[in-house]
Amino acid sequence: MRTSVGSLALGLLLVLGGCGNSAPPVDWGGKYAASVQTRLDELIVDKNCASLRAELATAHAIDAAKRRSHGSGSGDLVAYIEWGLDKADCPDEE
Repeated sequence: MRTSVGSLALGLLLVLGGCGNSAPPVDWGGKYAASVQTRLDELIVDKNCASLRAELATAHAIDAAKRRSHGSGSGDLVAYIEWGLDKADCPDEE
């Protein structure tokens, strides 16, 4: 399992890191489950714009709850998903 996760991470770095535009920092494994990053990264690689937009709506919706439980909102997660939408070449919503 560790090898496949490492391979996935390396593949994502190669695919997503091409432009020198690094991902915004997010507290994976603390504020958010590490599985959230895995799910988002898969959506980015698959260029699944509709699902990324749904994740963005959820990130906005959980802002108040994250602020209460962690002292800061979900702005970091929102920034990561917006970065992912850009990396996946998703068109802007009208």
